[in-house]
Amino acid sequence: MTLQQKSSQSKVAQRQIRICIASNAGGSGKTTAAVHLAYAIAAKGFKVTIIELDISSSLSTFTGLSMNPEPQDSIATVFEPDFAGNYPLKPVWAEKTDKITAIQGGEAIERVIREIPLNPRGHYLLQDRLEDYPLAADVILFDTPATLEPMGVVALAASTHVLSPIKPENKDAEGFAGFIRWYFRQLSELRLRPKPEILGFVPNRVDWAETSMHRNFLGLNKQGKLRTDIDLSDTLPVLIEEMGIHCFPAIRQSNYYLNASLERLPLQLYRPGCDAAKDFDPITDKIVELLTEV
Repeated sequence: MTLQQKSSQSKVAQRQIRICIASNAGGSGKTTAAVHLAYAIAAKGFKVTIIELDISSSLSTFTGLSMNPEPQDSIATVFEPDFAGNYPLKPVWAEKTDKITAIQGGEAIERVIREIPLNPRGHYLLQDRLEDYPLAADVILFDTPATLEPMGVVALAASTHVLSPIKPENKDAEGFAGFIRWYFRQLSELRLRPKPEILGFVPNRVDWAETSMHRNFLGLNKQGKLRTDIDLSDTLPVLIEEMGIHCFPAIRQSNYYLNASLERLPLQLYRPGCDAAKDFDPITDKIVELLTEV
């Protein structure tokens, strides 16, 4: 059975899951996570839409979509007062799957970013649109910028869940507590009902073979396995779990990601069966569980 044939076998979702992929640090791998999760979920038979809320237009790196589309071809049009449900959806990797679409961001959303604070429904606009004009997707992944205001707030208001990639380095680890404070402050200020749940944190871009800082933060050895000769109580995953928040297994750094991006492909298509691509399986399995639970 070919990949295309596998992709055409649709699964029935019990609900739509909308995931805000966010952190308050740049370079944590949010777009990489969004792209690879999209493909992994689609490979399970579910329809996925990626919505890019960043001016960097980095989604084009893995998808081959053109950078900086015109406003009418970007998420900017969804924030227009006269929007009537005509989402500017673009198929992604159409030769391999019919289950992934994207709505791009890019420079076209600069005006949207300026105007959101001036609109009485500003932070709720995307939520409003998705409720008034539902997307035919089982999973929506919001790819947010490093700056949480205002597009991170917009994504959070429209989400059912939050996934936060975190690079195991001082800057990101220090930002972890700030992200948690931001999350709970927004829940209170926006009065979100139901509140978007934290799906989990995921250590991302982890170089356990060469970077001692990464190993120390996560309690790993050079093979990426948990060490048994040290006290793990001060490691980042344990500290996260002690807060009642799940921490997914680490996603490794790999040169294959760069090579795949040059081909405008996710790692699963660029190098099928690659161990690094399997790092997304625990998150994918959790999302599928949420989709299908009765």
